[in-house]
Amino acid sequence: MPERRISFLISLKFLFWVYLIISVGASVHRYFLGPDHYGNYLIFKNSFWHLLQKKDLYAFYPKLHIDLFKYSPSFAVMFAPFALFPDFLGMIFWNPLNALLLFFAVKMIDIDERKKSFIIWFILIELITSLQNYQSNALTTSLIIFVFVLLERKNYLLAGICVAFGFYIKLFGVLSALLWFLYGGKGKFFLSALISTIILFALPLVFVSPSELSVIYKSWFNLLSTDNSHELNHSVMSVMKNWFGLSLNKIWIQFVGVLLLIVPLIKWNFFQEKQFRLLFLCSILIWAVIFNHKAESATYIIAVVGCAIWFFNSEKNVLEESLIIML
Repeated sequence: MPERRISFLISLKFLFWVYLIISVGASVHRYFLGPDHYGNYLIFKNSFWHLLQKKDLYAFYPKLHIDLFKYSPSFAVMFAPFALFPDFLGMIFWNPLNALLLFFAVKMIDIDERKKSFIIWFILIELITSLQNYQSNALTTSLIIFVFVLLERKNYLLAGICVAFGFYIKLFGVLSALLWFLYGGKGKFFLSALISTIILFALPLVFVSPSELSVIYKSWFNLLSTDNSHELNHSVMSVMKNWFGLSLNKIWIQFVGVLLLIVPLIKWNFFQEKQFRLLFLCSILIWAVIFNHKAESATYIIAVVGCAIWFFNSEKNVLEESLIIML
């Protein structure tokens, strides 16, 4: 009987319903708490309507929400299917999309079924945090994993499309393009990512003129360039400043971080080993948080997924077990 219960609890079918019910439940709960508890959703939704109204997407609208829209103009268009619904329904669609895409992304990784179940259970708490904030971090994580899975399956066309979508949803989603080094079909993958990036760049032209789109992109670039560097949140830069009193330029720290991320690529003779490729995927997911000067609690899901994939697919020792417990 205990074995049957355990088998049921780690069943992927059961976990699918867990993810669906929790994502819907989180949405309903936050909705009834009031607009102050789903501010990010309102920012995403209003970005689409501001685009239609030819308003500046990156201006501050204090009567509508308490923060700025910082995503790409293309993301504003992508959010249209949710913005067209009343808030309650839009939220119920948005959060399950994030949760279930992450579920299927992990499910598609070519590893043991039990390991997949353990990963899906392990990341659940951080997923809930992201869902409660109506963030797109689970979606970004899914797209990075999809790039890996699709390259493993030699589907270079769809892999390139996922890179482009990841980039326009969260800029660091472009890190998945580094997987290009590990696989064949480099030309197809590159062309697919390039063409998809160009198409998504022009996507807002469905609603605005070229001159208006130019102004929108200039406003976005201005927002990014004036990003407050002192807001380091929970990144390596923050640790260096708070623990050691080192206030170094975040660009230089991130540059060193990129070098550390790509150093394993010199081991080209390991590219044929699936475990090496899987660990490089984990490195990308973890890097996207610890070297992100805007990392916050709702962002942790990205790194935690990387840690979970690494831990449950590696031989365990005291050090690894200690690190995962500390996490």
